Amino acid sequence: MSEGMTKLKSIGAQKIHEQTHIARHHAQAIIHESFDDMNKIQFLGFVSILEREYSLNLDELRLIAEEHYSEENSNTQETPKVFVTPKRKKRYTLVYLAVAAIVFVIAVLVNMDNSSLSLKVKTEPLNNEAIDNAKVNMQIADTEVTFEVVDENTTLNMDENLTSSELNVTVEEIIPAVIVEKSFKIIADTKLWLGYMDIDTRAKKQKIFTGDFDLDPKKDWLLSLGHGYVNVEIDGEVTEFKSKYNMKLLYKNANITKITFKKYKEINRGSKW
Repeated sequence: MSEGMTKLKSIGAQKIHEQTHIARHHAQAIIHESFDDMNKIQFLGFVSILEREYSLNLDELRLIAEEHYSEENSNTQETPKVFVTPKRKKRYTLVYLAVAAIVFVIAVLVNMDNSSLSLKVKTEPLNNEAIDNAKVNMQIADTEVTFEVVDENTTLNMDENLTSSELNVTVEEIIPAVIVEKSFKIIADTKLWLGYMDIDTRAKKQKIFTGDFDLDPKKDWLLSLGHGYVNVEIDGEVTEFKSKYNMKLLYKNANITKITFKKYKEINRGSKW
């Protein structure tokens, strides 16, 4: 509680009424931060009188009231736009795979007994009925290369030049796993008042800032924002909000949700802040 509010409560609604001529029920409402019986113009006028009469600073009370009146006047829910940076996929060159397959075939043929067994590389597609004699599989650089060895009674000239067109090559694209760094931050291009509460511990704090403000992404947070022109970044993905009114947000299980003032009070156990 601010020093200004503490002093007003010590004076009491009756004396405030007698000294400033503010209606007693309005003075009582201001002391208890209840704004339902006043419109915004009345409230601002009363606060100005109290600040002048008692030399007080009631800026914190103004912020709380601004949230209340903005919430009542806000009838639209804005849909956030999410911008996600696409992830690039790594591709392997078919030429490299063909060269590797040729080297493998030559190495196999050099180590075989040419007098007893000769091999011929046949350029037939997979699933051909001729694949009845043998099949050799290899895996190079996480990519599967499949070729066929058939017809043991024919002879292959060792000096024959093998090209990639003589091999039946199947290339399977490998998508590397992407490790996403956990993060949760509020990004404001203009000056922003932020009230935030750790839902587990009920610890409350407030901050006025411009730029980036990081919060622990592993915790659940209840947020109150002075205006709605902000971006929220979660694990590298950005959610954009555009609202001239203040906002209430709930960050839970790494998801951000815009909530009503009523829902905010329920989570906050009836407290407006």
